Amino acid sequence: MKTLAHRYPRYGTIGLLMLLVMNTALLARQAAHLDGQYLRELTMWATPVCWWGYIMAVAAWLRARQGASILSGGHDRVVMFSLFSVAFWCIFEAYNIVIPGWQYINLHVNQAVRLTGYACAFATILPGMFLTAELLQSYGVFINARTRPWRWTPTRLNISMVLGVLFCLVPPFLPADIRGYCWAFVWVGFILWLEPINYRRGVQSLYRDWEYGDLSRTLQLALAGALCGLLWEFWNYWAFSKWIYIFPGPFLNIRYFEMPVIGFLGFLPFAIEFFVMFHFVSGFFTREDKLGL
Repeated sequence: MKTLAHRYPRYGTIGLLMLLVMNTALLARQAAHLDGQYLRELTMWATPVCWWGYIMAVAAWLRARQGASILSGGHDRVVMFSLFSVAFWCIFEAYNIVIPGWQYINLHVNQAVRLTGYACAFATILPGMFLTAELLQSYGVFINARTRPWRWTPTRLNISMVLGVLFCLVPPFLPADIRGYCWAFVWVGFILWLEPINYRRGVQSLYRDWEYGDLSRTLQLALAGALCGLLWEFWNYWAFSKWIYIFPGPFLNIRYFEMPVIGFLGFLPFAIEFFVMFHFVSGFFTREDKLGL
């Protein structure tokens, strides 16, 4: 068994305490039926508090286990990941306006406080998934996953880009009665669109992994998306301020907390999509190979 390389950092302990306090408050609202004003105001912040606690705890564990994590390197790295996370998720919030899939309830009446809550919550998405994927990497999960090498010809790359552009741009212009069924295309569209660009520019690319028959990073990201999805829906269900799903489709009564199980499949490409989008943008600013997994 691998021993810890460093002492568990203090910020990890703070993260665990944040998780303990918020989960205790969530449990108190449900199990003890204590739904007073103070508990409502506290659990209004359940998503950002739980996720920042999770991020701090996992980053600390990786620091203790292997000496560093993707968030190591100072506050600038944390700020960068957070800003990317907010920006990327706002793209999907824009889709949600024209292809309604979810809505938020029990939000704070003050607009400034509400926007602060959005920012704090959205900022956790990318670092949460990336740290989870890095944690899986540190334990060698899927490390030997291999497949037959895939040769990327210019034609194949162009076909991928065309399909990605269509998947991203067409759904908002479809008739309203079928538009809501198109989220599956959106969740994979940016992968198909941007991965050929990343591959050609020489930045971090899953297509290049596939070219060598390496599926490890792809599967680690997919599993990270699924694990984070389980936690998102778990913490969201008990929170006072939360999201609920309104997209159409079959099997909507079969749910994992608020999420229809059929929609849970969207979490599998979600982390992959953020990985692709992150390296597409960050590739314009840095050539650092290990920036973000």
